[in-house]
Amino acid sequence: MYYESVTSVVITLTTLLSSLGYAILRYNIVRNVPVESIPLYISNKAIALSTVILIGLSFLLGPLARFWPKQFVPHLYLRKSLGLTGFTLAALHAIVSLLLFSPAYYPRLFLANGKMNLIGESSMLFGILAFLIFAGISVISLPPIEKTMIPAQWKFVQRLGYLAYILVLFHVVIMGWNGWFLASAWKYGLASIGLISALVIILVLVMRALVIAFPKKISS
Repeated sequence: MYYESVTSVVITLTTLLSSLGYAILRYNIVRNVPVESIPLYISNKAIALSTVILIGLSFLLGPLARFWPKQFVPHLYLRKSLGLTGFTLAALHAIVSLLLFSPAYYPRLFLANGKMNLIGESSMLFGILAFLIFAGISVISLPPIEKTMIPAQWKFVQRLGYLAYILVLFHVVIMGWNGWFLASAWKYGLASIGLISALVIILVLVMRALVIAFPKKISS
């Protein structure tokens, strides 16, 4: 248990610090976003990316263990802790986003009269739905509740996490895709946080599809 906690903390801190460092490099240093934006606006981007990565790792360990059992089966114990940590960061991301949510920070999501446009409403809808599903999964992952469920029910609810992950993909794509392919968005070859998040999600979903297409039992 102690080793699991330490490993999970190390992975979480590494992910957060790496994401924050990349966000500061791309937005503050390369794109000249004011330093005053680091505490919330830039940090929120790093939190969002860390959320996607940690939940993605939680999902990815299963497929990796299927195809490379010797290397990854010993690390399957990290799935729950990484998933719960990812959800915690998702909750933090939601809170910070609500604090910042305005035309001043997200102009592309609003009309001239200050109301959300179709992009803003659609992106927020998918984000909210994903958060609710992840919240439900996190609740049933608590030991007292998990013990009351039969394995088939628990597994079904856990697999709804993939649906939530797809909704996160929609949330990210709708919010940022129209800026991903502009030359100005690739200064010094640095991709946006949104595009990186989308690619991580796609990788995880592709690995899950490969498991379904090429089933192989885990061997010790």
